[in-house]
Amino acid sequence: MKKIIYNKDIFVLENFLSKEECVVLIEKSEQLGYEEAKVQMGGNRQSILKGVRNNDRILYTDETLAKELFQRAKPFLNNEVGMYEVDSLNEMFRFYKYSSGQRFKMHRDGSFKRNEKEESFFTFLIYLNEEFEGGETEFEDLFTIQPKTGDLLVFYHPYRHEGKIIESGYKYALRSDIMYRMKD
Repeated sequence: MKKIIYNKDIFVLENFLSKEECVVLIEKSEQLGYEEAKVQMGGNRQSILKGVRNNDRILYTDETLAKELFQRAKPFLNNEVGMYEVDSLNEMFRFYKYSSGQRFKMHRDGSFKRNEKEESFFTFLIYLNEEFEGGETEFEDLFTIQPKTGDLLVFYHPYRHEGKIIESGYKYALRSDIMYRMKD
């Protein structure tokens, strides 16, 4: 694994997962079945807004996978954010699938607050394949990340970014959140 630092809040871990591990996750996602992705509207409200986002997704809970991926990533993560220390990965994963013409326009990722002592500050996004055209992750006024199979992109939630339109092929990704716990 090689850590590529873009700035203090954005980095990529190259080859975080092997190609074989990515194939297994893609196959698992296809077995589960995709549905149209919704956009978080505030609170617990979600709505389909095709003008903003038109990809497919699956919400998938897996505590074992969360523990395994967290242990692999932990040595590379920001250990502290203010009064919080790194704790775990959110066990609620989102598989994303983008086909030709699909994208997720410029947005910010929201924080997940598990309780009054635990919340997320960073997005955890694994690219599961690269056999497609387009689909880069572009950070507003900063830089563009080219997805590569098995790479993990980690970034601070408030950064505005977008999943560029897919020109051909299918893009698969797995997303979670890095959870932090308030220090005692």
